Amino acid sequence: MPSELFEDMKRYVGFDSHDAQVLKGLLQPLSAALPSVVDRFYDAILNHPNARAVFGGSEASVSRLKASLLVWLTELFSGVYDEEYFARHSRIGRVHVQVELPQHYMFTAMTIVRLALIENLACQSPPNELAARSASLNKLLDLELAIMNQTYREDLVKRMQELERAEYEARISESEHLATIGQLAASLAHEIKNPLAGISGAIQVLGAGMDKNNPHKEIIAEALRQIDRLDAAVKDLLIYARPKPPERAVHDVGRIIEHCLMVLREEPSLQSVKVHYDGAGRGHAVHVDEAQLQQVLTNLFLNAAHACEDGGEIFCRVTRDSGATRIVVEDTGCGISPHQLAKVLEPFYTTKARGTGLGLSICKRIVDSHGGDLRIESQVGKGTRVTVELGGAA
Repeated sequence: MPSELFEDMKRYVGFDSHDAQVLKGLLQPLSAALPSVVDRFYDAILNHPNARAVFGGSEASVSRLKASLLVWLTELFSGVYDEEYFARHSRIGRVHVQVELPQHYMFTAMTIVRLALIENLACQSPPNELAARSASLNKLLDLELAIMNQTYREDLVKRMQELERAEYEARISESEHLATIGQLAASLAHEIKNPLAGISGAIQVLGAGMDKNNPHKEIIAEALRQIDRLDAAVKDLLIYARPKPPERAVHDVGRIIEHCLMVLREEPSLQSVKVHYDGAGRGHAVHVDEAQLQQVLTNLFLNAAHACEDGGEIFCRVTRDSGATRIVVEDTGCGISPHQLAKVLEPFYTTKARGTGLGLSICKRIVDSHGGDLRIESQVGKGTRVTVELGGAA
């Protein structure tokens, strides 16, 4: 295949055996000038900051590349342009991919080589032979550009495929790992849930038998709060490990939001923030599983409250555009760093001292199962905006 490609290239530029003989005869008169051509080539590259950065300022690296370029220039006048020549010169394009030299620098620098060779050729050629010699040299340099372009493209595609394969394999490995964790979590959750309910009941019985002034009454209350926290974590694990398909019906999204805010009214984390929702979402019918959407919104409101310090604010609004309903929950809290933002939807990732790190992952899964989209935008010190986009009622 490489030989067929090279022969097709030669036919395209009109390069033949006569050109080969002309070029072979130029090696002796041009050989003394080739080192200066190499210097001009690399001077041009190293004078450009972006191109120079490729070599990292390493003189040893540049010296090696100069030696390689001198060999390449000398081979231009070998007179033999066969498959082996194509293979050797193909490595030039591959080296440029390896050192991550942008392609436009490679082509621009080749123009410098062409001009330098033509200038030296003019000094070494009788006037009646200059045109023919220049024509043969230009054909070969056009071939060289075609070879570089072809091999650059092939190696770039190969590198991209390798990166995509590595990323795909990493995702498969992560998926298998998460599936194992999910199965383990489900088993543990079932083992914990029933004893937990028994412990909670027993503590409530003990608390009920105490006098209201008993100093241990507060200990009982704290124990029940911790059990509630553990129960919530167990529920998250079960929901994540064994998600249920949505049971969808037509609901008014405004009423769902109002219900969530009413349930959360006594939540401690919402006592110190102002929540703004004026009911403008009323009348926006959506085809959803009501309980699952309530779960999503409850999680978003609680996350927003946790992100806000005293005096922070939460804004909720509903809009409709082109048949899609958008629910936006925005806070004036601490915000999320770009590094954290890239991971917040991953299961088991959390920046909180408490929690399973499954809340947003479960929200994303629920919204996805409804054919919707969940997006998060954030700026550190300014706040976070979460947008849930859903289709309209069926």
